[in-house]
Amino acid sequence: GCQGRAFEKAMEIASQIAKNGPVAIRAAKEAVDVGMTASTMEEALEVERRCYAKVLGTKDRLEGLTAFKEGRAPVYRGE
Repeated sequence: GCQGRAFEKAMEIASQIAKNGPVAIRAAKEAVDVGMTASTMEEALEVERRCYAKVLGTKDRLEGLTAFKEGRAPVYRGE
């Protein structure tokens, strides 16, 4: 039924998300969770900036950029 299709779609989306770096996934989840409670758009954007800053210096980010440049799938390690 409809619930079964919704669950299948949710699992498909979750599978795609899980292929990304765990550090970036955590930061994105935090940005959404905390950003949704912000009282202004400026405050929400500041939350997003802080979360993105946590990812900038990571090995996973560099791996993603390198893998893209080399045309291969990234291997994320949560670092």
